[in-house]
Amino acid sequence: MNKIKLVLALLVVISFTALKTKDEDFVKRSFDAAAPLYTSLLNLTGDNFKNYPHSILPNGDVKYYQIDEWTGGFWPGSLWYMYEYTKDEKWKLAAQKWTNSLESNQFNDKHHDIGFMMYCSYGNALRFDNNPKYQQILVQSAKTLTKRYSPIVGSIQSWNQRKSKGDINTWEYPVIMDNMMNLELLFYASKVTKDDTYKNIAIKHAEQTMKNHLRADYSSYHVINYDPKTGKVLHKQTLQGFSDGSTWARGQAWGIYGFTTSYRETKDKRFLNTAVKMADFFLDHSNLPSDGIPYWDFNAAGIP
Repeated sequence: MNKIKLVLALLVVISFTALKTKDEDFVKRSFDAAAPLYTSLLNLTGDNFKNYPHSILPNGDVKYYQIDEWTGGFWPGSLWYMYEYTKDEKWKLAAQKWTNSLESNQFNDKHHDIGFMMYCSYGNALRFDNNPKYQQILVQSAKTLTKRYSPIVGSIQSWNQRKSKGDINTWEYPVIMDNMMNLELLFYASKVTKDDTYKNIAIKHAEQTMKNHLRADYSSYHVINYDPKTGKVLHKQTLQGFSDGSTWARGQAWGIYGFTTSYRETKDKRFLNTAVKMADFFLDHSNLPSDGIPYWDFNAAGIP
């Protein structure tokens, strides 16, 4: 019996070792593939801190966004990850320069994306360079984000007033699922300042999102439009999804990450339960391809 137990134990160890090796190989292949691409992007951008790589156009050209667009922080954030994996100083130098180029965004109150922009850049920078200035910039960024919070609505306004998709109606106080990604900045600010104002706003926002953005099956709406005077829900719609009643895949992923973060920071099991059930919807969906990477919308017409 003892021999059987020993064999079983060895099999378990071997299995985990093989799994770890497989994961490590995947990570190595990914960074090996990314390195020349990011090197090319560095060569293309040079020191032009007005153009931030966003995506690749169908003709192969790089599409750039300006400093105040939502993906600006992803570029330096990615450079920090390159440095973390390779320990090559060229990536650290580039990451520092591009992170510092975003400094003025700490006062950008035009939309909710300051969390994306500043925590992906300065938040990662702090992991490798304990520069007090970085912390100050992040706290100011959190202050700026709170300007978009309404205690009446209980949520952070994502965009300013605008027309809905197809000009069907006007969004007075639109809140989108993407906003869950910005809460991490607020939790951070409370930790370093010992001021729970930021954390309380993040918790209230997560609670309202849990209440109004989710359907019974834990799929999600993209946009909830509120009445800013009463906090009443006026519309449940989409901008980037296939239809108002469909589930935009990226938005579902935003929610999974955001509620997981909210649980990590609060230990409130409501947030964990929500994250798990949203993930279950994602992973168990009949339209999820075998590689685990969803099409742009789980309910879009014409997907295989």
